[in-house]
Amino acid sequence: MRQLIRIALAIALLVLVATPALAQGSVLIKDSGKRLDATAVRQAASALVGRKAAVAIYVVDSGGQDDFAKRLIADGFARSDGTRRSDVIAIYIALAPKNYSSILFGDQWSDALAVNDNYEVIRNGDLNPGLSDKNFTLAVVTALGAIDKAIANPPVPGGGTVNNFDFIPLIIGVGVLVVLGAGGMFFINSRRSAKTRADAQQRLKDAREGAGSLIAEMGRRFTDAAEKAKYDKLSYTAADGTRIQNLQRDAVERFTTLQGLFDDTAETLERYPQPTNEQLDQATAGYEQVKVQAQQASAALKEVEDLRVQLDEQARQAREGLDRAKKA
Repeated sequence: MRQLIRIALAIALLVLVATPALAQGSVLIKDSGKRLDATAVRQAASALVGRKAAVAIYVVDSGGQDDFAKRLIADGFARSDGTRRSDVIAIYIALAPKNYSSILFGDQWSDALAVNDNYEVIRNGDLNPGLSDKNFTLAVVTALGAIDKAIANPPVPGGGTVNNFDFIPLIIGVGVLVVLGAGGMFFINSRRSAKTRADAQQRLKDAREGAGSLIAEMGRRFTDAAEKAKYDKLSYTAADGTRIQNLQRDAVERFTTLQGLFDDTAETLERYPQPTNEQLDQATAGYEQVKVQAQQASAALKEVEDLRVQLDEQARQAREGLDRAKKA
């Protein structure tokens, strides 16, 4: 009897452990313009990969449906006769014509995406809003999440969804509990571990997106400051121009440093194919430090902007005084 118990427990644990390992797909990202946060996109696609999906993401400068089809053929996801691999889920974004987008998929996902033209619902409701805001990463991540949700709960023709529940883990869990009470603790600990992992991933995502938004905003401000600097010699005295130049140089150095920290944090995390929770938290701390340095660089740049405003106002008052003197 004890031998039977050991065998049953071993089989149950093997199924629990081996099933996620076997259910693997792939992710291909083609983004020559580096508009996507590849790490965030791969993380968002991980659920689909676990469903054995071949996920393909394309972001191009210009194109359309014909270009999309050619790329799928070139990468082995489709044939020249128009048929596609049954496991493919592909998202295509072209900046021109303005924010063109398309979602294509294989027969394996028809119940989730073809019914009620659900792929178009996802494209218009989840993918395109992010494209309108130029947030390509958010657009793709949101669309991937919506696709996975649709696969888990496919739409019903005419409306509604089918709530699928996978009873296999439950049956296995009950079997383990019947065979050995410790099986219940194994299941609980696994769920707790999964939640801890999800929380760490969410903290990383929030910190990375927050740091990225700050850098993008500051990049625009530095571009404006650089344009104004071209006219400093014409607008201000040599002494004032030097003051502005020194302040702006300090702000640029701060901005360059935080950009380097942002890139280093991403590169460090990408070295780990399966980062631990501790490594995720370390990356989160790195992005939080980027946000702190971004605030410091922003304050330095504001000092430059405020000085220009002050000098311009002084010049305006001087001109008005001169005009009044001439009229008098």
